[in-house]
Order: sequence, then C-alpha cells, then structure tokens
Amino acid sequence: MIHLTGQNLTSKEVIQNIFSPIVGAIISPQAEELCQKNNLTFVEMLQPFLKLSSDAHFRDTAGTSVSIKGLRINVCDVNWRPPQTILAKKMLNESVTSAAGEKLRAIKLDDGSFVDIPTSEPWFEQWRETFLTVQFPSDHEFTRHLLCSLIVVSSIDVNPLEVAGQLTKKIQMMQNITPPRLPKWFSADSLNCYVMLHDGCSGDIGKAQQAFEGLKSTYGDHKCFLLQINSHQGPPMECPDPWMRYLKKHQRTEPAASASDIDSAPKTPQDSASVMSMPTSVQTISVTPGGSSTTSDSGIITGEVIAHPLSPVQETGVELQETSSLTSSIDSLSQQTINPNVWTVENDTVDIAHGTFLTAGDLDNLKHFVQDFAVRALIPYVEKLVGVLNDSISNKKGVSRSLLSATKRWFVTNKPGSNTNQNAVVYTNESTELQTRKLGDLYFMFGHYFLAFQAYHQAKRDFNADSAWQYYAGALEMAALAAYMQGSANRKTYDYMEEAIVTYLNSCKMPQFATRATLLSMECLKAVKLYQEAAKQLIRMTSEDSDLRSALLLEQAAYCFLCTRKPPNN
Repeated sequence: MIHLTGQNLTSKEVIQNIFSPIVGAIISPQAEELCQKNNLTFVEMLQPFLKLSSDAHFRDTAGTSVSIKGLRINVCDVNWRPPQTILAKKMLNESVTSAAGEKLRAIKLDDGSFVDIPTSEPWFEQWRETFLTVQFPSDHEFTRHLLCSLIVVSSIDVNPLEVAGQLTKKIQMMQNITPPRLPKWFSADSLNCYVMLHDGCSGDIGKAQQAFEGLKSTYGDHKCFLLQINSHQGPPMECPDPWMRYLKKHQRTEPAASASDIDSAPKTPQDSASVMSMPTSVQTISVTPGGSSTTSDSGIITGEVIAHPLSPVQETGVELQETSSLTSSIDSLSQQTINPNVWTVENDTVDIAHGTFLTAGDLDNLKHFVQDFAVRALIPYVEKLVGVLNDSISNKKGVSRSLLSATKRWFVTNKPGSNTNQNAVVYTNESTELQTRKLGDLYFMFGHYFLAFQAYHQAKRDFNADSAWQYYAGALEMAALAAYMQGSANRKTYDYMEEAIVTYLNSCKMPQFATRATLLSMECLKAVKLYQEAAKQLIRMTSEDSDLRSALLLEQAAYCFLCTRKPPNN
C-alpha cells in the first residue's frame, strides 16, 4: 500500500505517494504458487518496481500532454481490507515501538546553548505510514478507490482462459454487489487487465505463448501481458533483497480468508471510527506573533480512555448520540473475525530470503511489465475516463442540480460549523458534483495539477452551496495540495487547508481526516519554511490525554519550533 518510511522523500514525493492510483489484483491459486517459491505473494513481488523507471505522458481533453515524473502505481489484493479496530490500534503502537533511531545531531539555540535532536524520526514515519494505511476509503473522495483490476493467471493452469473468465466474474460481482461493500471502485465498468505468469525454469514456453494468444484474442492485445519469472535453475541463490523495505515483519498464515472473513470487515469509515487514535478533547491553539500561545477547548469527543499512556485513545469518528452506542459498536467490532490473509496478530518475526528463484532478467521483466501496463493500458484508460467525465459535466452545465440547490445558491450564504447535519446531503454517482470531484482526483493522481485545482475549486463551491461539509472539506484539502504541487501555492491556498482541517474537526466530527489533512499540511508548510504555522496546526490536533498520537504530533511541533529563526518564548 502506502510506502513512505526510510526513503528520504521530498514533501512533493510524499504527497504523490500518498495519492498514487490504486490497482486491485486478483490472482489464481496456481499463479500465487509460482510467486510463493520466492516467499512472496504476487502483490509483494511487484512492490519494489511499482515506480515507473521513466517519465510517462498524460494527455487531457484539450490535447495537452503532461509529463508524469515519478509515477508510482499502488497495487493491492482485491481481498485486502483495512484492519479492524483492536488490531489497528495495536499496529499503530507497534509501528512506533519497532522503530529506532540512534544518530543525533546538535543544533545551536539563540542563547548559545546546544540541544541534541535525532537525525531522523523513523518512529514517526512508520506511525504516519501505518495511520494512512489503515484509513478506510470514503465516499467523499476517490483517491483510495480502485481504478482497475489485474487478473493474474498462470501458464500452468489447466485452462488459463477459463480461469481468467472465472476471476473476471468475481470482479464483476464485487463491483455490482448490493449493498456495496469493500473494496470501493472508481467506476462501475473499470478496466480489467490480464497477466499470465510463466515459470521460466519448469514451464513450457510454447504452451504459455499459445495460451497467451487466447487471452489476447478474447480480451484485447493492449490489456494482456505475459510475465516470465523463476528463471533461476538449481538450488535457491543468495541475492539482494529489495523487498525487505516494503514488507512488514510478521509470521505468515497459510489459510486464505473465507467469504465470511472478508465480509466481517467494517464497511465504512464510521465502522472503524476507533482506529485512528484520536484525542478525547481537542484544543484550539492560537500562536501570537510574539510566540506566546493561548488555548481554548473547541469540543469534546466522547470515547473510551485507555489507562496505559501509550495506548491510543478511542475516538468516535462521527458524533454519536449516546455513549452506549459507542460501547456497543466497539464490542461488536472486537468480536469480528480477523482476515488471516491480510493482517496477523502474532508478535513473532520471521527473517526469510525473498526472490531466490528470480534472476536479473526476471527483475527486468517485472520493471518492464509495470511500465508497459501503465503506458499501454492504465494511462489510456484514464485519458478516456477523463473525457467521459468532462463531457458529462459539460452537458449538465447550466442545469440546476436540484430545486433546493438552485434556491440555496441564490439566497443562502453558507459557512461550515452551523447546525447543519453534515450527513444530510447525499449525492448520486452521476451527480455533477461528484463527477467534478472524480475529475479532479484523476488529474491529481496523474500529475495534471493545474486542471486538478480547477476541478477542486469548482467542486468546493458546489459542496459549500449544498452545505455538504465533508465533501467541502475534502475539496478544500485537495485544492490546497494541487496548488502546492504545481508551485502556485499562496496565502489563500494555505488557508484552504486550514479551513479543511477545521471543517473536518468541528463541522464533520471526523478527526481522522483532520489529522490526515494536518500531516499533509505540515509537509507543505515546512517546505516553504512556515514552521510556526505548521506547529500551530500540529498542536491543535493534540489533547491533554497521554495518547501516542498526541506525543508524536507534539514532537513534530517541537522540531518545527526549533527550525524557526527565533524560537518562541514558550
């Protein structure tokens, strides 16, 4: 999924990685068996090679070509689910306790004294990566929805074409199930691509090519890819292990998840409201020009306080009417079955070698496959999807979304934070507002930040007119990021992010999204040396409870203050 730890990424690279396009993979048992010879799943095997080795080009509806630098494709198993509440909290704790930083550097303060600080903060990087990974996809944004599917079969399958057809039907069932369940899909008719894995050591290449021709004739040449692996003959060899940085150390569990296991996962962000380690109270901090600060309570979030000082504090994620409903929700989640093929609970770590049957040629094959898939299939599909969305939006221009919206646009000036129910507005997938948001997300994920900003800017106006505050906050957040990524950020766009955080926090009662926006805003503000503003936002998301998240954000705020030319008095 999201990989940020230990890579010395710039702020723009961090943002690009977080919002990289997501592709779902469904793999036949025979194909997975070929990968397991290397102690890797198919998805794991691809991880080191998912960043394109050369620039790609994305063409918008006006025919303008934009060079995409450093595009990374996020591939995940379609059966992957964010972890359930109890396990997610454990993961957030362990992401910090398992990290260590030993090197220190001394910095000189204005009074002439020195203080030692770490040269890096791997504990924070791992916590941030885990925090972003356990987030559930939401309906107000589409960057965490699957853009397309990779259907992976093996040349040793008895009938690869038949297996591909069966897996295709499974994907279609996932997309059309009622009511909708995870995973979420960007489009109901998303692109399906087909990968045939061939064992270079024991397989029959002639038979593989014949079966591959059958795939191409059925599904189309540009959608099918032949990938040879396991070309090493003889005993397993020792080789560099580029996979270690992408794999969490855990003990593998053999059984695959049953349908009941998969269905047991929470279906919405509200179901997983206690995952994110939020405070029971949030303080508003105002930093004066002189550096002093004042605090005031901005609200109380009812939840369960856990005694241990390193335990995350339970959050509701949405405003609940009664504390008892929160308790019953937690009890319900804690009784659910954990998907054994996704997250494991054991503390034991196992050091194993990876890729022992992969030659240098096989690694090149993996790199070329990712590049080929992106250039031949994914990007052309996204260009087509952009055209469809753009035409649909253009055809609806001038047509009122609804009588209520039209009336409000003329007579009402909206501001978030009123008594409006943030869940009162429901959009259909065909609504102009959501299609505009989708268009912005596509432009953003594929590096066309100028048009992304325009789409988000229009979307935020529409959502504001409808008092759809969760959607409004999301559009503000992404508009600010789009402006930063294209190098046109200014005071106004930084204020967009500030308003997004406050709206998530106060109007929507969704502190998990407020925290994410704060982490993203910190990257933008630090890059332009607005350290005190970054510190102010970080401090606002802390509480007086001894929770791990508050400690981590306070630590980052302290580093921001140390980076200012004139440290504040406090």
